[in-house]
Amino acid sequence: MENRIDNYRIAVDIGGTFIDSLYFDFSNGTLKIMKVPTTPKEPHEGVINGVEKLTKSMENVGEFVHGTTLGLNAILERKGSKVGIISNKGFRDIFEIARGDLSFENMYQFDYHQSQKLVPRYRTAGVKCRINRQGDIIEELDENDLIEKVTFLVENNNVESIAISFLHSYINPKHEIDAREYILKLYPEIPVSIGSEIAREYREYERTSTAVLDSYIKPVLGNYLSQLENHFQKRQFPGGFHIMRSGGGAMTVEQAKKTPILTVLSGPAGGVVGIQHLAKEMGYKNLISLDIGGTSLDTCLFLNGIPTEVYEADVDHIPVMIPIFDIRTIGAGGGSIAWIDGNLLKVGPKSAGSEPGPACYGKGGTDPTVTDASLILGYLQPAWFLNGEMHIDKLEAEKAFKEKICIPMKLSLEEAAISVFRIMIAKTVTAIREITVERGLNPKDFRLVGFGGCGPMFSSLIADELDIHEIIIPPVPALFSAWGMLTSDLEYQNSKTILLSLNSTNYNIIKRHSKEIEKEAVKIINLQNNAKKPIKIKKILSLRYLGQEHALDVEIDKIDSIESLNLKFAKIHVERYGHKFEEEVEVVSVRTKVIAEVSKPKLAQVKEKYVLNKNPDRTRIYSFSRNNFVEAFLLNRNNLLKNTWVNGPLVIKEDTSVTIVDEGQKVMSDDYGLMVIRKNNEK
Repeated sequence: MENRIDNYRIAVDIGGTFIDSLYFDFSNGTLKIMKVPTTPKEPHEGVINGVEKLTKSMENVGEFVHGTTLGLNAILERKGSKVGIISNKGFRDIFEIARGDLSFENMYQFDYHQSQKLVPRYRTAGVKCRINRQGDIIEELDENDLIEKVTFLVENNNVESIAISFLHSYINPKHEIDAREYILKLYPEIPVSIGSEIAREYREYERTSTAVLDSYIKPVLGNYLSQLENHFQKRQFPGGFHIMRSGGGAMTVEQAKKTPILTVLSGPAGGVVGIQHLAKEMGYKNLISLDIGGTSLDTCLFLNGIPTEVYEADVDHIPVMIPIFDIRTIGAGGGSIAWIDGNLLKVGPKSAGSEPGPACYGKGGTDPTVTDASLILGYLQPAWFLNGEMHIDKLEAEKAFKEKICIPMKLSLEEAAISVFRIMIAKTVTAIREITVERGLNPKDFRLVGFGGCGPMFSSLIADELDIHEIIIPPVPALFSAWGMLTSDLEYQNSKTILLSLNSTNYNIIKRHSKEIEKEAVKIINLQNNAKKPIKIKKILSLRYLGQEHALDVEIDKIDSIESLNLKFAKIHVERYGHKFEEEVEVVSVRTKVIAEVSKPKLAQVKEKYVLNKNPDRTRIYSFSRNNFVEAFLLNRNNLLKNTWVNGPLVIKEDTSVTIVDEGQKVMSDDYGLMVIRKNNEK
């Protein structure tokens, strides 16, 4: 292979506790890894630190791909910009009223108090203009009224960004586009988000909330990405700077700045994309991902090797209409704090993060965490943590547990640590059952893929609880989300609500709308596709029976007819709900996904380098299957012989993570470097 910049790629995943960085050389399969603490006050500094430890020069790097939860954290921590909302006159309360209902967990809470709105009512304004549901203009946009309202929001209320959402803009976005142009002429420094550009779909509240969230994080993410861009320019970086999308695929940094809401779950998306590639390479069908990091736990379902995807999700109870993997996230990770609520022991969602971090880090943290509990149970040892490159103190972990948990609850150190793990297991099992059992699926029919800093430690315990027959631990599990980003194609998705019956009268109109958004999507991907990679186009119809509320997606081919689409939809409806109807089918939206494929590393190439230990040591760990402490062999991952089963209990160490194989389980390493764990009685 030629020595071109296409051969070198860097991927970085920034989490709440650590920043994971990978440098991969496609010409010879060389992989370098780096894990450094997150720098919450100046997040770009941690990323730069990790990259500079990987490579002294970026002049030969062809692509830098990045996943970040910076936008998500800004929303969760309420650290975004001051947003102003522009809507139609008489409809300024769309965001305030929302859906007027309570979430499932709060519906019977009679003393429920609604949390403070992201945008208070005094920072919203209604402007004279109106488009009807057919897309016809029935009242022109009043420029003077708009300028007056915007001036008031900026000058009197000091708004830092503006979200525009007008009724029926999904059919005709003209007024939103014109309003943005007027505002940018008046205040060119104020970022503006318009609902129809991000989510060209019906439901005015959800479209408004999506624009608001985009506007809320636009200055935060824009500033962060600009700081990274400036640094890379100084380093003469010649390649493409790409950001992961929440629904998979990557986009240019310019697109991410323009529509930052698309990145809100881009960190966890890297791991999902990595598993999708793994499933394709290995021929796996049904998988459950288990990504446990320092701050959160993310799980996603894969059916026939494809991750489940949705077009609407909640971010801190605020709906967002973007293509997004159906990832269930809970505040449970290595840094999750154990605390007492009345007489109950709880774990998370608050995390110690990287500063001050778990008590064992010795950085001033005094709260006991899951990482501290793993030291007490023997799953971690100070000499193993990040291969001994980062000092941790077991005595500090024990001190935190004694003061905060053991003495108040009259528990021994071991009992307290075991209880913390049992709570983590219970929370994880609940999250997995939500995406399987509640959909009529049995977890026993799936493989569990464990990764993240803590995923390999918990996977065997979770699988045992759910009676899952096989666990897969991929190469470099602690940095697998970053590795997944190396496999990510450039991608763009768009959609448009049309609300037309699927019949011969409307079929050509439906195809015309589909072609319209296809041209738009191809144009945008071509602007990003500097290397002119070949593109694939997927066209999708969101269909439902007349009278239904929610739709199902059906991929459409050139050879499809009305009859074949009806048959496809009926089949999917039966698979999802167990029945079908004879009612007429309605097209809710047309969708397009355009993909520019990139070269991907082979699984067998992705390996960490370990120090071989021919004489395995023994260590003492707690066995949940025996409910007691047992002696376990300590192995390095590279010591596992290919296709040879080894019985637990075992602790399998690698530079950045630890895998626990409990008693009654066995493990082997296959030809692709995947670690496979099963019960002893499983073939």
